[in-house]
Amino acid sequence: MTLPSWPTDLPEPNGQGWKLLRGESRRRAQGDQGPPRMRRGISKAVDQMQMTLLLTHNERARFERFYREETSEGALPFLMPDWSRNGDLLTMADGTVLTDASGNRLTMSVIVPCLFSTDQLPSYAAIGAHWQLAFVITVLP
Repeated sequence: MTLPSWPTDLPEPNGQGWKLLRGESRRRAQGDQGPPRMRRGISKAVDQMQMTLLLTHNERARFERFYREETSEGALPFLMPDWSRNGDLLTMADGTVLTDASGNRLTMSVIVPCLFSTDQLPSYAAIGAHWQLAFVITVLP
């Protein structure tokens, strides 16, 4: 089964419209005295990404088609760029930018498997002639 990919014709999250929420993978045990003991609880915690996009009417229609048809109302996983790292330059330890044989700078391409979170389904707010889309993505381990 091929996973659907995030539509490339949709904009990236705006400046403050992206936040990564780390999942908790530790177990806490409170003793009779002193600080709590922490130990690893699960092998991989599930992270979440909160996103806000500013869309035109056509972009909103494209997102709706992706959400309703390609991910079956958010029930199917999909692939999405991790905008916190996607497109960053690859560098060596001393800060030198890595290049290919032609001298082109190398950039990261970070794609993560995701699901729409049940914590916050996609919601819209009208902003002038645009739509502000807000949603939460669960990053699959």
